[in-house]
Amino acid sequence: MNRSTFALVAAFVVLGMAVVPSAASAATGLAVDVDQRPETGEAVVTVTANESAVENATVEVTGESAYAGNGTYTTAADGTVVLPEPAETVTVTINASSDGVNASQQVELRPREDALAVSAAQNDDGTATITVTQYDQAIENATVAVSSETAYDGNGSYETDADGEVALPNPNETVSVTVEASANGANASASVELVPLSESLDVAVEQSDDGTATVTVTQYGEVVEGATVNVTGEENYSEAGTYATDANGTVTLDQPEDTQQVTVTASVEGASAETTSELAGYAKLEVSAVQNDDGVFVRVTHGDDAVENATVEIEADGDYSGTGTYATDADGEVALPLPQENVTITVTASAENETATTTERLTVEFAQQGPFGQAVAGFVSALQSAGFDGPPGQIISDFVTGNNPGNADEAPGNSGNAPGQDDNSENETAENETETPEAADDAPGNSGNAPGQAADAPGRSGDAPGQSESARSGGAGNAADAPGRSGDAPGRSGQAGPDDDTENETDDRGRDGGPQAADEDEDGDDEVESEEAETEDEEAENEEAEDDESEAGGGSSSSSGNGNGNSGGAPGNSGNAPGQN
Repeated sequence: MNRSTFALVAAFVVLGMAVVPSAASAATGLAVDVDQRPETGEAVVTVTANESAVENATVEVTGESAYAGNGTYTTAADGTVVLPEPAETVTVTINASSDGVNASQQVELRPREDALAVSAAQNDDGTATITVTQYDQAIENATVAVSSETAYDGNGSYETDADGEVALPNPNETVSVTVEASANGANASASVELVPLSESLDVAVEQSDDGTATVTVTQYGEVVEGATVNVTGEENYSEAGTYATDANGTVTLDQPEDTQQVTVTASVEGASAETTSELAGYAKLEVSAVQNDDGVFVRVTHGDDAVENATVEIEADGDYSGTGTYATDADGEVALPLPQENVTITVTASAENETATTTERLTVEFAQQGPFGQAVAGFVSALQSAGFDGPPGQIISDFVTGNNPGNADEAPGNSGNAPGQDDNSENETAENETETPEAADDAPGNSGNAPGQAADAPGRSGDAPGQSESARSGGAGNAADAPGRSGDAPGRSGQAGPDDDTENETDDRGRDGGPQAADEDEDGDDEVESEEAETEDEEAENEEAEDDESEAGGGSSSSSGNGNGNSGGAPGNSGNAPGQN
């Protein structure tokens, strides 16, 4: 039977003295015992040696205050001395001696009025037991009166049984009762609160330093073994479930991941109780930042869970358009733009009174995956996801300029191996141009013996149109109105190659494979290289430049100046022109 003892004391009791432990001499086994009698309040001193009564032992009693029993006594045949009931509680020292052996004991003696006590305990079925004691002994036939201000079936008068007890019924509701007991000329009283069985269960939750939580179930103050305990949490608590208390009335729960309110319900037959407690979780707020090809992404988590609406602040040690304050989306993320220069950002996230910080190095290196248009679309999407506020034109323009593959070092026309971009381009251009079928010395039609290549061949004489010394040095052959040189001539319109001067020099090289042409090739190469570099800013122009170089390798006249003034149909270059057939 489980009982909860209430603080029901009739009088201030320091030491119960129904039987006071004896004090013995180690040498002979001489001992002194003191016992107060409930009926009279007298104190009986008993002297024994080896558990046998000692007759004629000397007993000396000394009290700290006035006590009628102070003095010297001699034990009777049964080894006892009887001392009078004290008028008040008193502490006395009792010394006993026999045959040169001594033993002593210090005890507290109380009057009967101070020694009577009454207490109450409720059992696990809701009934209550009243117990009356005096000098720590159960008092039979003590009178007990029970009363309350509200209706209670247990109100009335009773007499204690041989165990000094009275049984009271389970109350229908919580009630405060007064219990008065009287016995052996002494009185005691106490007040006690009786609780109905349905409300008798209590449950408590306590979290220890290691994070675990202990659930304790009690009934009328006594632990309950086998009570059913149900645990629920707010944040998918892993320990949520149903348990049974152990012999100590407890259930141990692991620490939750997230701090949360946990509801614990305990139940036994006929009673239940519930409590709510906040358990601190082990998970902390965390923030990370990762740079991808389509933007920079910040993620805020708490344990394994994404944190929505967390506040994210971005700071940078350089010029970065993504600085500012953001709120995470349902996935706990914030999308930021790619940087336009190498920069380190500091990311601070805060939510639910927690803060987390991280840093991330952002670089302008951009490994494009898929068409560049998709990358631009992804960047615009990232701006929208990040809640970018303001005209997006400039930041998108900066992204395109900084990440356009056509502007990269390895882009067509910008690589070190592109035509006109490496140190050997000048020599290679000269070689390509001088080795074209029209220009090579040993090419058909260019040898010294080939028809039309002799110095006196038609069209090759110094007096031939465009072949005089003055023509080659800027005379009639190079005059603006010379055949094939006028602005209206085929291939000389405003849609001609990049530069008229380049065409002039190319024309000379295309018509003359001699030493002078070789010298002029180098000058022409320099100008071609410069003009090609100026036209390679956009991808479309790069492709056009590649096509022009390809035609030059195939022997077309555009390789010598990219203009149509050297086309096969231009005057002086057709197959029927003097010196060309």
